[in-house]
Amino acid sequence: VRVSGLHKWFGRLHVLQGIDLEVARGEAVMIVGRSGSGKTTLVRCINFLEEPTAGTIEVDGLRVQADPLGKRARRHREEIRQIRMRAGMLFQEFNLFPHMTVLQNCIEAPIRVLGLSRDEAVARAERYITKVGLMDKRDEHPARLSGGQKQRTAIARALCMEPKVLMFDEPTSALDPELIGEVLTVMEDLAHEGT
Repeated sequence: VRVSGLHKWFGRLHVLQGIDLEVARGEAVMIVGRSGSGKTTLVRCINFLEEPTAGTIEVDGLRVQADPLGKRARRHREEIRQIRMRAGMLFQEFNLFPHMTVLQNCIEAPIRVLGLSRDEAVARAERYITKVGLMDKRDEHPARLSGGQKQRTAIARALCMEPKVLMFDEPTSALDPELIGEVLTVMEDLAHEGT
């Protein structure tokens, strides 16, 4: 990931001011700061959930220039789609589909976005569900999972898209203190494996 000259304005509020950042393959980086300092905005700009006001974002060799006026030519929209496929994101909230099981949550995007067959998507999902230690919960709905299990499901779901970069936005903030350890362990394991 390379971020060059990134600026983000919200009206008159200049939240990100000329951010330059480079993260190498296999490197784990934490962005620490007080509440409201722009951490979430930075991460959301990297995968264009927020349109940067100025600057460039590069993920796995694909470089996209900010387009704050929203012209969004077809080519620019496709570049953003490709950036989002390369840069997976986990949010503070789990954002699981409540009517779907763990397995169904994990196979939905690979089938719809990547065009995998159901069998391919299930095999991939089971691999990542096992990796986060939830194979015994694969057929459970989110309402029957603990907070830590929901967050690990969200991690497995993101991994099923096999992104080049996985970004976490305060991944333990919605968890009870006793559940934070299990999620951090999964994240540490992923970082050590270079996943």
